[in-house]
Amino acid sequence: MSIAVRDLVHIYHPGSPLQTKALDGVTFEAERGSWVAVVGHTGSGKSTLAQHLNGLLLPTEGSVSVDDIQVRHGEESLRKVRQKVGLVFQYPEQQLFEETVFKEVSFGPRNWGFQAGRLEKSVEEALELVGIGEDLYEANPFRLSGGQKRRVAIASTLSSDPDYLVMDEPTAGLDSPGRRQLLGLLSDLKKLGKGIIHITHDMELALGLADSILVLDEGKSTLWGPPGVILGELLERDIRGLVIPDLVRFAGRLRDLGFEVPLTWEPKILAEAIGRSHGR
Repeated sequence: MSIAVRDLVHIYHPGSPLQTKALDGVTFEAERGSWVAVVGHTGSGKSTLAQHLNGLLLPTEGSVSVDDIQVRHGEESLRKVRQKVGLVFQYPEQQLFEETVFKEVSFGPRNWGFQAGRLEKSVEEALELVGIGEDLYEANPFRLSGGQKRRVAIASTLSSDPDYLVMDEPTAGLDSPGRRQLLGLLSDLKKLGKGIIHITHDMELALGLADSILVLDEGKSTLWGPPGVILGELLERDIRGLVIPDLVRFAGRLRDLGFEVPLTWEPKILAEAIGRSHGR
């Protein structure tokens, strides 16, 4: 079971003077229980891709399927896809609309037909997972802090129990403890079999958490593979807007000098490898 993207093309305003090709032949696959990071510069097509994964946008060419259900025109197919794939926008204000936090987080499961007992339980569990207490249940979501809004937006997606979570820059606006809590939560959800598709500009974050990385450049899938392979490729060529951790570049230089060290962004791992290499 997976989200499969094949030769995806998306053109905004086709046939007009504003015509723009935002995605150009993108191909990748995200399985349940895996973490896929999508990285690239601003304007590379990351957010456009994210909106295709649950049918907010439809392909101009190519295909997107979720557990063999095609993302295409038609209420039945789009409903099935959206029940399987939860999307958290880059800016939480774009998806908040209810009067209270509890109503906001209960909208999704109510829409999917959760009965009263299950609905309340799913809402309470989702809010607890993101660190929102009962004291904020009746609060107006629009009066919360930026970090709290993001947590509520994530809870509103989790409460429907989707099989896949598409997160567009989910750590933006969170302080360090909130960031650690969220990333820990996503790691736990992955262990439970959820598929995580993480849209980010942070290469170090992608390298540390993802099983596979998709690199977008001007709408094209420039690189696709596990972090180690992606690192090797990025050391060979620069891709606009991607910043490789300095420690990785240092490790690459050591390898050029004959040291048997891994391409890593972890200081402890690199220091131990240098010690072993020097000892020989």
